[in-house]
Amino acid sequence: MTASTIDVLMEERKRLIGRLEQEREQLLRLRVVVDGLADRVAHDERMLHDIEEALGTDPQLRLDQSDLRLRGRRLEEVAIELLSERTQGTEPIHYTEWFEMLRIEGHLVAGKEPIDTFLAQINRSSAVERVGRRTGLYKLAGAA
Repeated sequence: MTASTIDVLMEERKRLIGRLEQEREQLLRLRVVVDGLADRVAHDERMLHDIEEALGTDPQLRLDQSDLRLRGRRLEEVAIELLSERTQGTEPIHYTEWFEMLRIEGHLVAGKEPIDTFLAQINRSSAVERVGRRTGLYKLAGAA
């Protein structure tokens, strides 16, 4: 390789590293925005339901609201409760096994790819922690 070729490649490498850093930062900012929006929507839906219930104006469930599939905070709550009951949270569990436990209990998870929805939600949860890197194992946060 000639010196000029090496210089061109080094310059391209530096440019790509800079772009990757910017893209990673942008991705992180967007994830924070999306997570915050999802939390606000769930909160507002609960508040609206509570108000309508208190007023006695809670409409009969519309067909699109009668979906019993879990999503968001409710998915997290049910998954954490199940993990706590079944394993006391101390034993690491692979997320696919955890997801299967949910399904065996009769729960449905919303989304085009339900296991991806499940994994995304448990990754957002402060109630669980990963065990190792890229192992797919989780346990309740703070469990021995």
